[in-house]
Amino acid sequence: MNDQLSEQLTRLDAALANTSRLVAGIGDDQWKSSTPCDKWNVRELVRHTVGVMANFAVGAASSGQVVDPDEFDLGSDPAGACRTAAAACVASWRARGELDSVIQLGDNELPGALAFNINMLDAYVHGWDIARSTGQDAELDPAICEELLTFVRPVVPETPREGDNFHAIVPVAAGASPADRLIGYLGRQP
Repeated sequence: MNDQLSEQLTRLDAALANTSRLVAGIGDDQWKSSTPCDKWNVRELVRHTVGVMANFAVGAASSGQVVDPDEFDLGSDPAGACRTAAAACVASWRARGELDSVIQLGDNELPGALAFNINMLDAYVHGWDIARSTGQDAELDPAICEELLTFVRPVVPETPREGDNFHAIVPVAAGASPADRLIGYLGRQP
């Protein structure tokens, strides 16, 4: 494994650990609260987020079947399920040891580097969504946000934005933090 991949894995581990921390911080009375993702409440958002992590763990390992992340079974311990999926995800990418080959996610084939970055983006931004919905401090790392901004700009065009994945860009002030720029670019109000 080269140094660049090792650094990327360190950032992925940090991103998924942060999301796991935020899931663990959800109060018992917050699971049905609304989120910045209009179609999901907090529990549904966590189910999706953990299901996506679990699917990327399977895809990176080239083993097993992916599931519809919106139907992922969180069991009775969503925080534990999140920690388990995050650890499996990082371990699968580490064991893979490269991002050059294609990974299979159900019927979809994705270049490894693209899949890796989608994995990190999905978990990190949904971590912010969870924080916003539950009154927690997202504590997004500026370096990870800058890396994700560099990734997402050519992948998610500024316009048109249709469907429910990304809303129109929310303008942020000049000199805004990397986290606010990332969140605003993805159509969320920082």
